[in-house]
Amino acid sequence: MADGDGQGRGEMTESTVVPDGAPVFAFRMWRRAWGSAEWLPASRLLVRVSDGGNAVPAQLSWMTEDGAQSSLGFSPDMASCYGHRRTTGGDVVEMRGELDHRREYPDGAGGQEFDTEAEEAEGRRPAGRLRLLIDDGGEAPVRWAAWQERSGDACSVALRSVGPSGNADVGDLVSAVWASAEHRDAGEVAANLVDASARKWFAPHSRASLEFRLTRPVAVDRYVLTSANDAPDRDPAAWTLRGSADGRTWRTLDVRSGQSFAERHQPRAYRIADPGAYDHYRLDITGNNGSPHLQLRAVRLLAGGSGGFVGYRQRAGHAPVAYQGTRVAQAPPEPPPVDAPASGSPPSPRARGSRPAEWEGWRPGGSWLPLGGSLSMESLTSPSGRFTVLHSVYEPSLAVRDNVTRERVWVSDSPGSNMVCLGPDGDLVAWDHHGGRVWSTGTGWLGVRRLEMRDTGELALTGADGAVVWSSGTPQVPAASGTGHRTAARGSTMRRGESLYGQSLTSDDRSTVLFHDGRVARLILRGRTSHWDRFYDRENILVLDDDGFLRSRTPDGAVVEEIAGPGAELTVVRGAAELRDETGAVVWASAGRSTRPAPVREPAMPPNDDLAAWFGALVGEGRGYCVAVVRDGDPEEVLRRTGVAPDAVLRNTWRGLARHRDTVRPDEGTVVAAIAVGPDVLLVSDDPALPVAELAPSVVALHRPPGGSGFRGTFSIHRDGGLVTELRDDPRRRKGTKVAEVAAALDDIVHELHRHELVFRASGAIPSAADLGGTLLGGVPAPARSPSATRPAEPTLTVAEYEGMNPLVIRTDFTDEDAWQRVIEELRTPWFEDDPVDPYLISDPRYAGASTERVLQDVRAAMPDPDLPGAIFIADGTTMRETDHPLLAVTTEWDGEPFEEDEEEFVTQFRLRPDAAVEISTNLDLGNMDFDDFAGDGVYERMV
Repeated sequence: MADGDGQGRGEMTESTVVPDGAPVFAFRMWRRAWGSAEWLPASRLLVRVSDGGNAVPAQLSWMTEDGAQSSLGFSPDMASCYGHRRTTGGDVVEMRGELDHRREYPDGAGGQEFDTEAEEAEGRRPAGRLRLLIDDGGEAPVRWAAWQERSGDACSVALRSVGPSGNADVGDLVSAVWASAEHRDAGEVAANLVDASARKWFAPHSRASLEFRLTRPVAVDRYVLTSANDAPDRDPAAWTLRGSADGRTWRTLDVRSGQSFAERHQPRAYRIADPGAYDHYRLDITGNNGSPHLQLRAVRLLAGGSGGFVGYRQRAGHAPVAYQGTRVAQAPPEPPPVDAPASGSPPSPRARGSRPAEWEGWRPGGSWLPLGGSLSMESLTSPSGRFTVLHSVYEPSLAVRDNVTRERVWVSDSPGSNMVCLGPDGDLVAWDHHGGRVWSTGTGWLGVRRLEMRDTGELALTGADGAVVWSSGTPQVPAASGTGHRTAARGSTMRRGESLYGQSLTSDDRSTVLFHDGRVARLILRGRTSHWDRFYDRENILVLDDDGFLRSRTPDGAVVEEIAGPGAELTVVRGAAELRDETGAVVWASAGRSTRPAPVREPAMPPNDDLAAWFGALVGEGRGYCVAVVRDGDPEEVLRRTGVAPDAVLRNTWRGLARHRDTVRPDEGTVVAAIAVGPDVLLVSDDPALPVAELAPSVVALHRPPGGSGFRGTFSIHRDGGLVTELRDDPRRRKGTKVAEVAAALDDIVHELHRHELVFRASGAIPSAADLGGTLLGGVPAPARSPSATRPAEPTLTVAEYEGMNPLVIRTDFTDEDAWQRVIEELRTPWFEDDPVDPYLISDPRYAGASTERVLQDVRAAMPDPDLPGAIFIADGTTMRETDHPLLAVTTEWDGEPFEEDEEEFVTQFRLRPDAAVEISTNLDLGNMDFDDFAGDGVYERMV
């Protein structure tokens, strides 16, 4: 039931003239059971009946396809209605309604439209356009409708289907089915979804997309999903259905979440409230019921009344005449040209260091987020201050709160996340701490440009024209009374009389956040932990009172803590929160200036997590990639040097380029795309090993391997084909950190592991999410010539069934068997809670006298990440000869190569007693300590 206070109702009389393109009347409805005195809320009713005349309905009756029948009479001013309804189960209830509001819809919006004909004495003649909308909140569409206008004119229509046989199922019109993933080897492919066979569709992912192409446009108004034969946790739980006239420009038709199937092979029907005629339909499944996989038995598309109608029309005082109509298909907007060979002049590039246009007018804590923006323990508050959406690392991860009632009015089904980011493809994605997707709106490549927190309580993703692509829905809330609602602080500053309750403040450079979720208050520098925390045991509000004191209060006003004061405003700056007086002098700060990071140089850059999310969204979850800035380059020339032939360069979105790759080189192909950024070229590829050294005289690059954490990756700078800087973690290397632009960039970033940000700070180029999500210049590199076939060398070492916390010990001295047995005995000495220790022993005579470097390199080759332990232990000649039998501990972060002059050295090895090996291997495996923490001048002994 829609909520409203009765204000703003349309005032109409019997003679009111209703313009062509008549309004939609929205009624708040109530129902009363037979014999009861109590009226209960019912679903909102939307009504629009117009054949181009000036009248409005006096009576309306209709039946839906589930068998429910309703009949209503309307007051002369359309302010109220009364009638009855027979439900699907046969119960009869009274119905009444009050006009909530009246919306003007443009032609083609708000229901169905038909071109009509009437049987006159001279034969069939055009009878104008009928616009019909009857939405009673149910899932089933209308089967027939009859109405009488105040003039006495009457109509009755029975809606019919567009299916070839006259049935609602339009499956016979499906000419092709495509899936983003399927199990071809088992025959569990997308085509099974519209086939009568017993096979299902299966995808080895928890998210996937399905597209259905029809032979002609059809206005599908329902669809049915049927669960598969087993594994209920693979059933879809959340999805978005979209329609398109060309397969490129998509309109959202239906969004569902929290769905489940009680039985196997169970069909569930869903209604599309506002259908349109499309020949492409796409089902984006964004979540399931817990499995890493997805499956469905069938998808049916239904068009219950889309094909037109038959009926009669009767003018007052005349006999009824035959009346029929044909559904009018609505044409979507023209899509931009894609998949075309590159020709003509490319768009003018932005100047180096200039701010992308999508950020103009944005400020932290405002009501909207631009493409490429993110929320990490941050909030957006609607223009009036009534509603706030807050991201939190605590549950719930993303929720909208009514600041009047302090109740949450929408909660996402996202699990815990590190951030939500509106990526370049327009998909709002929640990312975990490891750079993995955990939730999304499924709006990729649908033209999204903004995330908006609206005064209606609706969280909406909108396109360039302001149209809503995805919405959390409009909550049912009471009208604001003006009491109990403090002014929410915004941006970076809280002034006297303002407060935080489920909101945040963010510094102007976006580095520092003051987060409050109703209980917890934390001040966080992005990339580091918090340095000021308040974990109260009760609900509270952080407020700067009128007397200038910063306090925590309970919702009823009691003081929980007086933090500081008096001051005029609390401002979040880089690394701290400061309470300042009227002159700007600091009277309190959460951290001293000596502990804060230095001010960042211009130009401002997107945070590292945002950049990692952008490129992760483009290439797809789990895939590696390369991002490079080619200094003073030409996009087409750079593409040619990567192996893309000049006649194979295309202009398309990244998604279009990826589909092109799947067509021309489905097995081993990669995508390379180039964007002009000032005089430079930003190069993006889903090839994590793309060679970049020879692309230009100066290249700054990041190569990120597939899988793993979003922080992983190798940063490098190449000049004239030579490597001048390299920062990597596996194996560890810090080469060329004193190169001027690298040293300056490292001073700017919060953490050296922020390699994405490092690329753009070192190069001076500022990437744009809108550019990455727009039309790109790119292609598929030709296959490199295969080298002459050679038989790969047999691995020297095999490590099988190794358990991570146990010491991995390799013997390289075979001169004293008794000494070796004593080493083994000490290695097995019980440690924590007297648990036995089971070392993994390698005693292979082939390693007799082997160098430390050779052993390390063989272990690294035999045990790639993530199985590689943090250290190995070598029993060499020193171990066998000396009394305490000290082993040599060697870090696997080292590659075994000598350090170069411009390379930072680190501890690679030290000696330890054998019984201490388990302590080191366990702590390294858990990540509690680093290898350097154990190294010292003497032989390391087990901690007591």
